[in-house]
Amino acid sequence: MMGIPYIEAYGEGEAQAAYLVENGDAWAVASQDYDCLLFGAKRVVRNLAINSNLGNLEYYNLKRVLDELDINREQLIDMGILIGTDFSEGLKGVGAKTALKLAKKGELENKLAKLQEKSSHDISEVREIFLNHNVNTDYKIRWKKPAKNDIIDFLCEEHGFSQDRVSKACDKLKNLNSSQKSLEDWF
Repeated sequence: MMGIPYIEAYGEGEAQAAYLVENGDAWAVASQDYDCLLFGAKRVVRNLAINSNLGNLEYYNLKRVLDELDINREQLIDMGILIGTDFSEGLKGVGAKTALKLAKKGELENKLAKLQEKSSHDISEVREIFLNHNVNTDYKIRWKKPAKNDIIDFLCEEHGFSQDRVSKACDKLKNLNSSQKSLEDWF
């Protein structure tokens, strides 16, 4: 309806976004969720919002993170499992520093075995989620012309927005061409 391209992910949105970056269809993943790094997103931007101060942006480069911590991605995933992810609760009393120490020493299996006893999740399945995630590889990113009447019907008739304001916003959309714009151009 708005003409903005979208992709339906088969699984986790963060995994799909990481794939888009890997495939060169996006520069970075914009998310508050650190799990993006566990899914292999090369670049992650946090605190990205229309009305936020750009000084609050956080940028993470996966290679730089791994190099600075002197670990590999699998060790980062195990750290995430120990600390807690969207798919595992983590081990009580284990924070980032302890998890990093354990990852570097190769002593994770012992701790992960304890976590497995307490967890409702299978740790090997959690690893698999991050390493071999199900993503949509059959997509096309195409901008379309916004359907003004559909937008007005949806926002005004179904959700009570002001017809005058919506109509003016739609007129602004008409003036945009299909090349990539900044977020502010949409509002």
